[in-house]
Amino acid sequence: MTTATKPPATRRITVTLDASESGRPPLETAARLAAILGAELEGVFVEDINLIRLSGLPFLRELRPWSIADEQISSQRMQRELRTLARRAEQMLERVARETGVPWSFQVWQGRPEAASLLKAFGAEILSLGRISSRVSSRMFAPARRLSPPSRKTDASISVLFSGSEQAARAVATACSLARDMGARLTVMLPGIPAQAVPALKERALAILKQHGQVARLVELAGVDAQTLRLAADTAGVSILITEAEHPLLQLAGLDQCLDALFCPVLLIR
Repeated sequence: MTTATKPPATRRITVTLDASESGRPPLETAARLAAILGAELEGVFVEDINLIRLSGLPFLRELRPWSIADEQISSQRMQRELRTLARRAEQMLERVARETGVPWSFQVWQGRPEAASLLKAFGAEILSLGRISSRVSSRMFAPARRLSPPSRKTDASISVLFSGSEQAARAVATACSLARDMGARLTVMLPGIPAQAVPALKERALAILKQHGQVARLVELAGVDAQTLRLAADTAGVSILITEAEHPLLQLAGLDQCLDALFCPVLLIR
């Protein structure tokens, strides 16, 4: 008798917070999954340590689109802006957590806004991220690039990267749970190289899907770079991408580069 692969036993889901509306989709995705898994939702507002160090230096200036004049960004002003953004982020977290009925916590973390740093800093089983390059500087001084919000409509689409590992199997199990809750289409993305490994990967992926009573479209990725992932996600109309944190494609192409190439929230499964 085959034991079904289950989603990770999850006590906490961590989501990086952006005070703008572009930060809401990763938050809503994390909250929905926390409700499904009975987990706590932990919101983290990231203060970019590099930006803080630069504030007050004479060459760091803000150019206003409605004025020909520029203005120096003082350390005091930077701290005020950060506190304001953190309050907004916490308020958005509280609203979404209340709407989904999940317990929540909030903290401000000062460090480098990179996926690898965040993975090391927080011990949650699942980390929900938007575009890493949507840093404090862009949130404060430039319009944000909108992510596509997750939806409960039948046109919602979830994709999961599958490498064949146990971690990847848990990612597929998590994707099945979320797709069932959302009524979403499910796509499993397989590495197309080496070609001789693809049949075995397909067989294992189909076995996991069968365990969970889910059907999915299987897609072979043509390469191992961020733009290949972007093209595959765009073609599938992906609303949410789920992957193991140590997926080989993310290691080869660069985790931050992959996140920046996508227009959808990404769930990293440890």
